[in-house]
Amino acid sequence: MRNVPVPKHALLDYLIEAFKLKNSRALAQHLGVTQSAISKIRYRHNPPSAEFVLLVYDKTDMSIEEIRALIKKQEELDGSDT
Repeated sequence: MRNVPVPKHALLDYLIEAFKLKNSRALAQHLGVTQSAISKIRYRHNPPSAEFVLLVYDKTDMSIEEIRALIKKQEELDGSDT
């Protein structure tokens, strides 16, 4: 099986680094969501929902503004890829 590179995601990668987690699976467990939910955000199938933003807010010391800024940063990066 060939290794497929995992796309970068500003918010998810920030959270993984901040909590010193190994990967997206560990992040899902830490946040109490499914691995599928994290994967759908990472692979751009679904944007982070308001519910996800509130969950991150509740589980971290990040403000809503900080979370939204990382989401916006990712949206800008995604827009520059096209």
